[in-house]
Amino acid sequence: MKLKNFIYTFALAATGMALTTSCDDMLDKGNDHLVYAKDFIPCTPADTVTSVMGILNKLQAISVRTNLLGEVRADLVEVNSNATTDLKNLANFQADVTGDDDANIYNVPRDYYAVINNCNYFLAYADSTAGNINRNEKYFEYEIAQVHSIRAWTYLQLVLAYGKVPLVTDPVLTKLDSDKQYPMADISAICDYFIADLQPYYGKRYPDYGTVGGNIDPKMCFFPTQVVMGDLYLWKAAAEQSKAAAKQAAKSYYDFIVWDLSGKKKLTTGNSRAYWSDSELYRGEYSSPRGNVSSFGAGAAWGKGTSESITAIPMDSAAADGYYNELRNLYNTTNHTELREASISPSSVLRELSEAQTYVDFDRDMNVVEVDATKFTPKQIEYGYKGDLRYQDAYTTMTGKYNSQDVDYQYIYKHSSQHVGIYRTQQLYLRLAEALNYAGYPMFARAFLTTGVDNNVIKYEVMPYYPSAADSTFLAYFDFNTQDFVTPCRNYVASVDKYGIVQGYDCSYITSSNTATTVTMMGIHSRGCGAAYLNNAFCAVQTPQMSTELLAAYEQMDATHKPTKEDYEYPTKPTAPKTVRVPSTWAQYGDQVVSKEVYEEINKDNFKTATLLANAYKKYVNNDSIGLYKQYLADMEAYDVEYADYLAKVEAADAVYQADMDVYNAKVQTLSDQYTNWFQTSWADASLCDANAKAIDQAILDEQALELAYEGNRYYDLMRRAMWYGDANILASAVSRRNPSVGALLLNKSNWYLHWKGQIGL
Repeated sequence: MKLKNFIYTFALAATGMALTTSCDDMLDKGNDHLVYAKDFIPCTPADTVTSVMGILNKLQAISVRTNLLGEVRADLVEVNSNATTDLKNLANFQADVTGDDDANIYNVPRDYYAVINNCNYFLAYADSTAGNINRNEKYFEYEIAQVHSIRAWTYLQLVLAYGKVPLVTDPVLTKLDSDKQYPMADISAICDYFIADLQPYYGKRYPDYGTVGGNIDPKMCFFPTQVVMGDLYLWKAAAEQSKAAAKQAAKSYYDFIVWDLSGKKKLTTGNSRAYWSDSELYRGEYSSPRGNVSSFGAGAAWGKGTSESITAIPMDSAAADGYYNELRNLYNTTNHTELREASISPSSVLRELSEAQTYVDFDRDMNVVEVDATKFTPKQIEYGYKGDLRYQDAYTTMTGKYNSQDVDYQYIYKHSSQHVGIYRTQQLYLRLAEALNYAGYPMFARAFLTTGVDNNVIKYEVMPYYPSAADSTFLAYFDFNTQDFVTPCRNYVASVDKYGIVQGYDCSYITSSNTATTVTMMGIHSRGCGAAYLNNAFCAVQTPQMSTELLAAYEQMDATHKPTKEDYEYPTKPTAPKTVRVPSTWAQYGDQVVSKEVYEEINKDNFKTATLLANAYKKYVNNDSIGLYKQYLADMEAYDVEYADYLAKVEAADAVYQADMDVYNAKVQTLSDQYTNWFQTSWADASLCDANAKAIDQAILDEQALELAYEGNRYYDLMRRAMWYGDANILASAVSRRNPSVGALLLNKSNWYLHWKGQIGL
């Protein structure tokens, strides 16, 4: 389907650019971009669709470039020899445009300003008051919010590509407008401006366009204000090393996760994964991985099915129709009309990172099994069977026939869609984890990789490390209810030492065989490495060693005798008299003891023989004797006195015992207080926190590589780390693994960015 068939392309074209710069060179006057008439004022319901869709049309020009700028300049892919010169130059940081004769199709700032200027025009001229008064409805309420969000996202992509860009917020409509001098803005300035600009529209719902044709839900074409705001805050945090900005980034991403919009479900990490079956784990024989890892899905509505798509830029279905998703040809071997080898392939860096991971899971008997990588053949290892199974899930090579010739085909399944993915679920959660780690909550960030997060995980595995009131207030913002967010964590039990002091909490887990049907919130590393929470070596943290003082306190307590009742002289408990029941003859004989002669005289008529009568008296004496009962009463009276004396002695002994136990328990409480103080002080130690934050950040960065490879994130993920740590070598050393000479350029921050004719670029 041709996207232009349902989009009325009305947007103004490129606009443009030292401290200040003019836009004249970037205003391509007279071309087909310039279709706005200045007297066109969007003010009717029909205008809402044509206006916003026109802006989406302009996004097509930068869609493929957004991926390539973020991927081929990093270390996870290699550009092949058959690639175009422009693509090779981009990968080798030689794509700068210096003169009128220079050109690189991936260095065209005009395309970004085409989107921006359309947004500026819409925001300047759309009648925000137009609407249906009777229904209290404004036609442009949600469109205005989306245009602000699209403009902010586009400016962020522009400044990430160029480092410093002209900030143009009014429409450029004339030669006079294009000749104006516009202020230059770096990443911090862009983030600050658009954080403020988006604030009034934060959380506004999407326009409801139903369906506009094609194979994509219109909702997937929009840019959630919360996610764009999260990105702005995350980049601000990195550029300024700001924990406060990182906290706001985390809150913004979370706000989208729980956004209640048009029946949208809570956004969970799901249970999509590539895995070895429990039977294969039991046998130790591995033939072929199962399952698949969902990513971007063409046409699947957000919140439905297995698609993780949040935002995608819709593209035309064929190259001849307009803007075609060329990523499908760059990452895959194609033979539609002629054989075209893939121009981009995974690098050895990605393969080695994947192979270095450890797969751990339950087998069918619920035993924890680590996959024995020695069981794989070299070919299977090449396919990606060793380590993280997401490698083989996304990438494969095979030999096929083309014109009777054997041809090696490459497929990277993430780029099989007609459309270009921008945001998806796991990407969002990894950025949330990154933001939380920057904000000072590495144990919270870690949980997103290992178990996944619900309120129980937060309570037992996060909050103990952050006991301050400020931390508690911040953590309380994140409500991952256990109905919607179901992790593998079945229940938690306190782990205590021999003195009853809580040392932590142990969790029992549901088994892998139940994961597909019960878990909705999986640790992201588990999507390719089994049950990540069973792998003690994965994402391990440094734990503090007990202080000398605390060890001495434990030794002193160990040497302290705990009182037991055996240590005290307790009296022997008196034995109660054997119970004698109240005689049944009591009423007949009163309280008199009946002699044998009297008994026989009274009862002689009741028994036929003297023997029976004698036996009856014997029974009376043994079982129904008033005399026995009277003796029992006397014995009980004496027993009561003896027992009262016994109780008094026990009470006295208990008092001594309890006094000694109170002294002992006070010592235990003192030890417990010392332990708590040591625990909280140790985990608040800046050096330990920094060490764990760096280790977990590296785990997050590796996870972003394993999960998001080929999606256009890697270069910018590395750039954020270089900014956050103030260390250009982080970016340079990573790229050096692909190409040492290219990586060396990045020690100079100016080389991080594209440059265009001396007007744009840091």
